[in-house]
Amino acid sequence: MGEGVMGTYTELNCAFSLHGETPQHVVETLLYMTGQSETEPDSLPPHPLFGDTRWDGMLSGSSSYFGADPHSTVRRNEINGKYHVTIRCNFKDYDGEIEKFIDWITPHIQALPGDFIGYKRSDLTEVPTLLYHPRRFFTPNITEEILGEAA
Repeated sequence: MGEGVMGTYTELNCAFSLHGETPQHVVETLLYMTGQSETEPDSLPPHPLFGDTRWDGMLSGSSSYFGADPHSTVRRNEINGKYHVTIRCNFKDYDGEIEKFIDWITPHIQALPGDFIGYKRSDLTEVPTLLYHPRRFFTPNITEEILGEAA
């Protein structure tokens, strides 16, 4: 089953801080997406991610394809006032929701170009696609020596 209309189960695991000047509606949207708030934001950001009907539960999604429970949080650091975002979820990525999410959140991430922020991995492969700031996706060529012989 390929990506696209049918989608594949995909794991997203990332962590980053938000700029201090991140708009409150972005934080509220993240809180809703992670399940920390039950209140849907009054207005959604103008981005293709929010045209998808599945955006709201993606960051708290879980399936039996990956051996970890979802754990996604948005926490405010009391010392510097910045928000720290931790995401571990997996769901059926029908329409590139992960890429759309990264595209939407990137302008608010406090990181230098080239900083590692996480990975995504399909249930079809053990090889993760690494995520670097800003919006850079890289899938390494991992040798059979590391992956082991095919079953």
